[in-house]
Amino acid sequence: MADSITNLTVAFAIISAAVLLARKFRFSAIPLLVLLGILCGPHAPHGTWLDLRLVQSTESTALLGRLGVLLLLFYLGLEFSASRVVQGGATLAKGGSIYVGLNFLRGIALGWLFFHSWPETLVMAGITTVSSSAIVTKLLVDLKRTANPETELILGILVFEDAFIAVYLSILSGYLLAGQTSLLTGLLAGLITVAFISGLLLLGRRMGPYLDRWLNMRSGEPFIVVSFTLLLVMACLAERIHVTEAVGALLIGLVLAETSHAKRLIQMVAPMRDLFGAVFFFTFGMGIDYRTFGPAAWLALLAVVATVAGNLLSGFIGAWVCGYRGRAAVNVACTIMARGEFAVIVAGLAAAAGVAGILQPLAALYILLLALISPVLAKRSRWIYETLVRPWETRRERERQTVGG
Repeated sequence: MADSITNLTVAFAIISAAVLLARKFRFSAIPLLVLLGILCGPHAPHGTWLDLRLVQSTESTALLGRLGVLLLLFYLGLEFSASRVVQGGATLAKGGSIYVGLNFLRGIALGWLFFHSWPETLVMAGITTVSSSAIVTKLLVDLKRTANPETELILGILVFEDAFIAVYLSILSGYLLAGQTSLLTGLLAGLITVAFISGLLLLGRRMGPYLDRWLNMRSGEPFIVVSFTLLLVMACLAERIHVTEAVGALLIGLVLAETSHAKRLIQMVAPMRDLFGAVFFFTFGMGIDYRTFGPAAWLALLAVVATVAGNLLSGFIGAWVCGYRGRAAVNVACTIMARGEFAVIVAGLAAAAGVAGILQPLAALYILLLALISPVLAKRSRWIYETLVRPWETRRERERQTVGG
């Protein structure tokens, strides 16, 4: 017990230093937390005279990190509502399918360029397609964009990606581990995911009055305890039917946003979101071993360049088709740049199947680089719009006026 407390104390001291430093210099704490996790975690530099392995990976640090992801997505759901998502369902599905489809095709092209083999190509496509829901949500909170209109599309893309994950993982695992595509299993998993998400959103709209009465508690203690229990129950239920627990947290947030207690919940959850969210990014870094990066460095750099360019294009097109123009479309493209949890899962599946060993360090370095780049791009989205998009819009408008005249 004493060792666990000491380990957590050191971890929180490092996290506190990172957060204070980020606040002082007015930049996102995410890249600094990830870097300090690498430099102070179990894979940190160590030798005879210097040992930076200050924090060990334990069940307690892992649990607090998982809670951080749940609270980040729960908070994002509370900022919206099931009704808003259902009303914009067709538009969100259109934007999500365009975004995921274009990114997956880019990943296929990139994988084939690197490996010229279908197993590695399919793994590479999975690594480079799906956004990191934790990093995306944290950026929305840090940049105070949760209330922006385009954030609704970002939320829809995150939900759509989960349906894609269910199909993709089922097919990939069958192909790699069983030697067959298992198409029917993958499609069935996707249908179950879509049915679960759609059913809960539709039910959530009708459950508002009942949840209103049930959560009508004056005392803060039972209110937050019951709400937190609902969050954990939904995360467990989602995991049982092979939907990611993060999306389960997002969905229960959307449902509770239908009640009159949403603002009260937001006020209570926000401090826990910040506390445990910081732990997640630190523990995320702790799992990265920088010593394996060497052979994968050039591949990771090329993948990052392709992802940044491709994601700007696919995100902008998806937003444009859904009716978001100008700065809003650029915000969408820049905010959903980061990759994370899912890429680790896919690389791990490839390792278990004996597919190219370079994929794991490649995925780790790729995730790290995008975790460093994405906060900068998201923060500078206005500059990107003014430099790259606005001149094109102005030229297009002039051409339209010329033709019309």
